[in-house]
Amino acid sequence: MNIFFHASIYGKKIYEKQYKNIVKICSESGNNVYADHILKRSYHDTDKFTREEHEKDFKKITDEIKKSDAVVVEGTYPSIGTGHYMTIALSYLKPVLVLYQKNPHGVLVGDPNRLLFLDKYDISKSDDLKRKIIKFLLVAKKKTLKNRFRRIHQTWFGCL
Repeated sequence: MNIFFHASIYGKKIYEKQYKNIVKICSESGNNVYADHILKRSYHDTDKFTREEHEKDFKKITDEIKKSDAVVVEGTYPSIGTGHYMTIALSYLKPVLVLYQKNPHGVLVGDPNRLLFLDKYDISKSDDLKRKIIKFLLVAKKKTLKNRFRRIHQTWFGCL
């Protein structure tokens, strides 16, 4: 599967170890993970972007979301950008797992979207985090296949 990983670039200074661990778990499970836009840059880089660079970056990231089968988010550090990309992923019918160490925002808790999964984790329990991610990826694989069939059916028969 192709996995899109996202998290707060500002939160990276605090949670970089967790970001890398999540990406590692996804990769070691045999998936392709797109995470360079978070892991290989700092907020200092993006703060210097021109409008055109932001537009190019946004297009690249949304293209990666489109190509992905699922999205995994480390959502402990609040971020408007992360929330926006989650919304885009859900609009493309991508299953989204939001991992967090504290309580998630009430908007996420109240959202009834069947493709949005929230899971609290403890950094001291790496095996538990791995189990949660693998469980989500198995569910996401089933949902992705179901949604692909639904889109094909809509295209061919113009229904649903």
